[in-house]
Amino acid sequence: MSIVDEEPKQPQEQVEEDEEPDEIQWNLGFVEEPEKPLLLLRHRFPSKVGGRPAWLDPVRLPSRDMLTCKASGKPLDFLLQVYAPVDANPEEGFHRALFLFISPEGSRLKEPGAVRLFRCQIPRHNAFYSSDPPRDKDKYPNPLPASDADASRERDPWRAVDAERPASATSSGGSASTSSPSASAKRKGKGKAGAAAAAAAANGSAAEGGSAAAAAAPLPREGVQGPGGLYPELELVVEPEEDYMDEWEEEDEEEEKSRAADGGKDAGKAGKKADGEAGDAKDEPEDGKAAEAGAGAGTGTGGADKGGARGGVEAEVRRALQEYRRRVATEGELNDEELPPDVLEALEANAAPEQRCFVDFQARVSWAPEQVIRYCFQDGAQPLWPAPHCRPKPGDIPPCSRCGAARKPEFQVLPQLLHYLHLDEEDPASPDWSTLVAYTCSASCSLPPAEAEASQCAYTEEVVWVQPPATE
Repeated sequence: MSIVDEEPKQPQEQVEEDEEPDEIQWNLGFVEEPEKPLLLLRHRFPSKVGGRPAWLDPVRLPSRDMLTCKASGKPLDFLLQVYAPVDANPEEGFHRALFLFISPEGSRLKEPGAVRLFRCQIPRHNAFYSSDPPRDKDKYPNPLPASDADASRERDPWRAVDAERPASATSSGGSASTSSPSASAKRKGKGKAGAAAAAAAANGSAAEGGSAAAAAAPLPREGVQGPGGLYPELELVVEPEEDYMDEWEEEDEEEEKSRAADGGKDAGKAGKKADGEAGDAKDEPEDGKAAEAGAGAGTGTGGADKGGARGGVEAEVRRALQEYRRRVATEGELNDEELPPDVLEALEANAAPEQRCFVDFQARVSWAPEQVIRYCFQDGAQPLWPAPHCRPKPGDIPPCSRCGAARKPEFQVLPQLLHYLHLDEEDPASPDWSTLVAYTCSASCSLPPAEAEASQCAYTEEVVWVQPPATE
């Protein structure tokens, strides 16, 4: 489910958040064109953006109702998936993935149910994948039995089970696993029992023919880009944020050394220049000095009114903000000690909350500007909010509906991802957001086998908090 503030235009108090512990370690997600698209198939357990979902459990999929936008009533668009096993449930969640979907009507993302998140996890020993890592020669997932493939097609609006098969298998109409039962029945057929077996085999062949026809049918959304179709398929590559922080620190040290070296040279030049100017000044008349000082005093007195004083403060604030932004862009996040106290006071007194919040956001993101995902499942991790509006207040994020454990933020989607979706800015259906924050069960609980069997669904819905753009 997605949750937003029902009236984002109304002013609201900024939510005070607990300070994030120092030991929190974030991972950053970057998108890349896949060198080998086959590596994004489900048996490789990918993290990716766009294309068709690479379902972890390819049979017990979310229902059509679960994959429908509650705001528009239209089928959801697949945005991304993150492969993310965690320590909270290592046995039943040996393989674990999160799937994020958004409404095809991008202007309605702020409405409840327009952004939906599903979690799936399965043990190491399961019906779909080997307990060992896939080998280089395993280009495609193992084909599903005909009945499972049909069940997958029935629920999956993207028909990923057919899209993941090689073209030769699709054109030939089935795999070895789907033809072996009928062949076995024919070999065993003798007498009346043989006739019954032959009839069953014929029915099986007819069913397989129907499955083959369904598999060979044109894939849905094929050739349709953007909202209502498919977003560009990109690999999500995850790297530790601290690697980029270390790079910034190393660059800062080098710049400091360079500035110190340049400062020594400049000081020498300035000393020689000062000596020359001092010699020239000896030849100037004392009256010239007096006249210059008088002119300066007159200028200061003439500007000493309230308007001039206020203009001076505003100019100083603008200058300080420009300097702050310049240093954030080149040096990364700044400590309070690095700006003069009077400038800090002026900034805090005059800068709008949105401005201060966005500066903090930009300062943190500037370590790795191309990041599109921030991921951390540690307790105490706090999302990085681009704006102060529409943040969850205590009690806004419900506990897990299945086990009752508290939900916590696991990952967030940054607005930078929008750039890589190749959206039409003039299209009102194009999505937009400040950030999307995924909250999941802190215990990463598993579906009870009986419930999974009854619902034929191995996917649990979690919560997404939508922070819309500040202009909405």
